[in-house]
Amino acid sequence: MQKIIKWEKEWEEKTIGTSKVSGTDYWNKRAEDYTNYIKTSDYDHGRKIRMIFENAGILKLEFEVLDIAAGPGSVSIPFAEVVRKVTAVEPAKEMAKNLIKNAQEKGIKNTEIINKKWEEVNDTELEKKFDLVICSHASWQFPDIGEQLMRMNKASRGYCCIGNGVKSDGQFEEMYRKLKINPESLDRYIYLFNILYQRGILANVRMIDVVMRRSVNSAISMWELLLNKYREPTDKDKEIIRNHVFSNCEKGIYQRKSKMAVMWWKAAVLDNLNK
Repeated sequence: MQKIIKWEKEWEEKTIGTSKVSGTDYWNKRAEDYTNYIKTSDYDHGRKIRMIFENAGILKLEFEVLDIAAGPGSVSIPFAEVVRKVTAVEPAKEMAKNLIKNAQEKGIKNTEIINKKWEEVNDTELEKKFDLVICSHASWQFPDIGEQLMRMNKASRGYCCIGNGVKSDGQFEEMYRKLKINPESLDRYIYLFNILYQRGILANVRMIDVVMRRSVNSAISMWELLLNKYREPTDKDKEIIRNHVFSNCEKGIYQRKSKMAVMWWKAAVLDNLNK
């Protein structure tokens, strides 16, 4: 008899450790280097997610968008440029400060920030308030991902979207081996697709090419802070990091290409299934 995979249980077991060492304090420390990445990359993955909805004829000027774990605005800024309003949920105060600054630099005035963890937000107050609810590069923060996806669905009167990087081709795994760390490495989008399916949602999936561009200092900070989640970087670690960054740097910019899986569904579909 074929075993039925309990995708949510598997997800929880594989992400609970990572979520514990990647809390709000960590992302406050990462605010500066992450902002450098987003701005140097010109909001690359946020713009490409927006293009998916534009090309499908879904995105409308009057839309209100909810961006969960918004960071410095990687998704919020591109969407705020073309919709009526974006509400960003971001618990890390330094990230939220950078989001405000980035919006001001672009003359964007239609963003609102909820400075809380998504799990702490009263979803009853947000029920069916948004035309599009997005969570990008943050699903690993939620060991109880099934429940959080349903809360996203509850907040939407239109569409939901979740985006995650596809398991890399080994470029980052090599650095993990050199630094002797072993972070969770599951191919998240496969889990998310199956969790949604077992919850009654057949999501659309689009694979997109994305580019991470950072200054040298930003890249070094990223690697050192990532390692610091597990242990204090040694002088040898710092040498490994600097060698890696400079060997993957051109004209002062550290660049890595990767793929991202973007999944989206119409929230009303679940409502109909549950009637």
